[in-house]
Amino acid sequence: MPPVDAGWIAFAAPIPFLWTLRDARPRRGLALGLAFGLAYFGLVLYWILLFGEMGWSALVLMSAGFTAAFGLLAPTLWHDRHPIRSVVGLAALWTVLEFARGVWPLGGFGWGQLGSTQTGNAPLLRLASVTGVWGISFVVLTVAGLLLLAIEWGRGAPVRALALVGACAVFVLAPGLLPLPGATGPAIDVAAIQVDVRDARDLSGGAEDIAVAQMNIDLHAGLADDPPDLAVWGEGSLDPGASSDPATMLAVRKAIAEVGVPTLVGAVLNDPDGSQHTSVLLLDGRGDVVDRYEKVKLVPFGEYVPFRDRLEWIGAIDQIAVDRVPGEQAHTVAVQGLPAFGTPICYENSFPQIEREMVRRGATFFVLTTNNASYGLTAASRQHLLMSRLRAVETGRWVVHAAVSGISGVVAPDGEVIARSELFVPAITRAEIRASNARTLYVRMGDWVVWVSVVGVLVLFALPRGRRRSQRAVTPLPDTPRTLVVLPTYNERQTISAVLDGLLELDERVDLLVVDDGSPDGTADLVRARAQGQPRVRLLERAARSGLASAYLAGFRVALDDDYELVVEMDSDLSHLPEQLPGLLEASRSHHLVIGSRYVPGGSVTDWSRPRLALSRAGNLYARLCLGFPLHDATSGFRVYRGHLLEHLVARPFRSDGYGFQIELAYRAWDDGFDVGEAPITFREREHGHSKISRSIVVEALWLVAVWGIRARLRPPSR
Repeated sequence: MPPVDAGWIAFAAPIPFLWTLRDARPRRGLALGLAFGLAYFGLVLYWILLFGEMGWSALVLMSAGFTAAFGLLAPTLWHDRHPIRSVVGLAALWTVLEFARGVWPLGGFGWGQLGSTQTGNAPLLRLASVTGVWGISFVVLTVAGLLLLAIEWGRGAPVRALALVGACAVFVLAPGLLPLPGATGPAIDVAAIQVDVRDARDLSGGAEDIAVAQMNIDLHAGLADDPPDLAVWGEGSLDPGASSDPATMLAVRKAIAEVGVPTLVGAVLNDPDGSQHTSVLLLDGRGDVVDRYEKVKLVPFGEYVPFRDRLEWIGAIDQIAVDRVPGEQAHTVAVQGLPAFGTPICYENSFPQIEREMVRRGATFFVLTTNNASYGLTAASRQHLLMSRLRAVETGRWVVHAAVSGISGVVAPDGEVIARSELFVPAITRAEIRASNARTLYVRMGDWVVWVSVVGVLVLFALPRGRRRSQRAVTPLPDTPRTLVVLPTYNERQTISAVLDGLLELDERVDLLVVDDGSPDGTADLVRARAQGQPRVRLLERAARSGLASAYLAGFRVALDDDYELVVEMDSDLSHLPEQLPGLLEASRSHHLVIGSRYVPGGSVTDWSRPRLALSRAGNLYARLCLGFPLHDATSGFRVYRGHLLEHLVARPFRSDGYGFQIELAYRAWDDGFDVGEAPITFREREHGHSKISRSIVVEALWLVAVWGIRARLRPPSR
């Protein structure tokens, strides 16, 4: 950005930043992004220091907050196994955050976009006609990311590195082939008046305003010998001291009438209702006001003070004595003899949506009035002119950039500045422009690149992280491992006997533990009687219903205390068939955890409606996408654990119940490197009783899975 004005550096400048982010944890990425933003915006916006350190610090910190957000989120999008896709994802994230910075807070602040560094890059600048500035920012960061990869691959894979460099060249140069719509409307001779307001600085209040108005009157008179089609006075030509003075306004109208051409005048007006507006007045050749535009995007803490009543302790806000009122909407102005045109005012030029809306309302060219005189000889005026070049290409319109004390300029629809003046030099910047009714793709489609980028970021964020987990060896089991089946019950009297009989009749010798939560139907009495004659059956009674997770954990503790080598989870309502347990036990010889799955080949569900089956499958797909594990039926409660795995899992407290508990156990086991397998089962809908699953349990599971998934993405990938 000016004053350096070397846009090519933008392709290299982000490389160290991106390099540090890839392996950073989000918290460190946040710090790196904040540091990068403070340095970048602190330098770009150095001219704000003319108004004090507090204003500069606040604006820089706010802007740096978005690069900090980039640093926070960038590690979640980086996948080592997909570096090019990751680069595109980072570019999309940068684009989204740049757009967000131009919208929020307080209406946003768009200064310093990466895309605005490329106005001197004629081929790439053309891309703005299709994508707006956002597409150029996207390309700049993409190229920086690809160059980083090319540097890293240079020694080990030179051909791939050269291919990346070639791709970068295509991204930068190919937009030069894009056709720009021609401005084929009538020719218009425009003259922009520029004065040196410093000559009036020694005056006070209204006298200064009147003196500036008189300078414009005097210079305007020089147009009488060769009148243009349209004359322009910059923003601040008629500040309140002049616009409220009848004698000055009479002199203004007289001077315009003597030249006899329509004139656009930047003015701050005190209206009869007591409000104050930043405006432009369009006067016809007789000096009569025929149209007016009021600025819709005011400068916070420049033209009004947000939350003034809460910020009274800041003495600096007293400099803004009046809170100006914004206009209702962006629109065009018109006068007889000229086609309708748009008149954005100063700060509005950094918001591409405003000029786009004006074109959609019929603007055939633009006249931007601005006042950067308060920023002296800093680079603020040069930086501002870059935005007019972007707006010209985005909209396919000529832009007359009229500054009260410079820099003024005339910008063609391809972004080239064909005439300009210097700062604080009284001058008339004059050129012939053409009106246009053509519409660029950007005008037609708007900020589509941003929304595509939003979708891309969300998709990449949703993809599993693909962490490289350390795998734990699956050790052999004894020929006859000691096995405990944990059966939680609550009102299962009608089915528990059949479940116990089925399990005791298996060839595999298994012990049974019924964990009953005070079933009112007498389930515990039935089990107690059965246990008296069968030492393989035990009963663990609890006083009240405490939830499925709590019941299983109680059973797990018994299994671990008694050194069981395999521990089985199983329902007591015959939805899990006892005769299918041997298949799971056999599979446990190859895995630390075996889940009886309804949704792998050979598995099935009977007696479920299609909506219920679809909902179950969707829930498991949701868990699979969020958590990145390869399981098809993580909610199944028919499973076999090895004892040492359970000991590892119960060492940390659990947060969930029901579905969430089953998912949490499976996810923890997989995430910690244990081998988790699935074996097919047939799930049969219960014939007696009612499901214990409540809506709150389902919501809990959905919420916790999302939380676990986000946490997984906020961890850097293991290397």
